[in-house]
Amino acid sequence: MPLHVSFSAPAKINLSLDIVGRRPDGYHLLATVMQSIDLADQVTITVFEQHGDGEPIHIRCTQVGIPRDKQNTVWKAAALFCDAAALDLSPASGFGLRIDLDKRVPAAAGLGGGSSDAAAVLRALDFLFPGRVGPSDLDRLALEVGADVPFCLHGGTLFCEGIGERLTDLPPWPGLPLLLCAPSSPLLTRQVFAAYRESHMIARPDTAAVLRAVRTRNLTALADSSANVLEAVSLAQLPQLSSIKANLLDCGAVMAQMSGSGPAVYGLFASDEACRQAADAMKHRLPDDVRLFACHTVAAGPQQLRDGG
Repeated sequence: MPLHVSFSAPAKINLSLDIVGRRPDGYHLLATVMQSIDLADQVTITVFEQHGDGEPIHIRCTQVGIPRDKQNTVWKAAALFCDAAALDLSPASGFGLRIDLDKRVPAAAGLGGGSSDAAAVLRALDFLFPGRVGPSDLDRLALEVGADVPFCLHGGTLFCEGIGERLTDLPPWPGLPLLLCAPSSPLLTRQVFAAYRESHMIARPDTAAVLRAVRTRNLTALADSSANVLEAVSLAQLPQLSSIKANLLDCGAVMAQMSGSGPAVYGLFASDEACRQAADAMKHRLPDDVRLFACHTVAAGPQQLRDGG
């Protein structure tokens, strides 16, 4: 019987995002607080017998338009893990990997969906082949896959620096209610970063104050000190983001901000009841092409699902 296991792949939001420099190779250096939320994809990996010259890694996905080949970060994550773990995926090995993606996180929205899927693949393979790859090597593989993958591998509440490889633990802040608004128009991360200019910033976060607010779970202080420096770029490309933010605040959000490079915008609320009331109101204010999700923050990254094996 084939071996298989399922893991959740939680989306992330950026509670604050600053760009503090740029490497010689062009990568921007970040100072950002990332937070996992309970909106999540489901990633299932099945190890099966394979004979012949078929592809060793098969990807199936519930969402149209998601690459099912080497372009997908989950393919890269699986291939890197197998190489590091000395798992033979050649036709002569007699086995292959099937990766099933149940997509629930909007793609190209600034929510780290693809990165979290890749992190879940690393966790799932580490579960199926324990002891083959050490924790530090797993972190190294995560960074090799992509800049947000190290955070997604651990999840929870973390301060991330560099290109995402330097992680500092923060006190977990689970259960914080939020509304997530995801326009259907995608924004490609590389294009938003390419268009970023410091002179175009609307506001810059006070990162020290943001960290104090997170450590003390002071939502008002977080709202007063936080910002996302990429908002100006994304707002220029998708002006409707401004009205989404304004509506979230008008409906009672303590703070509203774009996540990552966008276009997803979230609002944080002081209570579940305030969030529920805002959700009812926002349904009548958002255009048809904007999806609305009621979520909570969570304290961890990918978790094994009970129906996964």
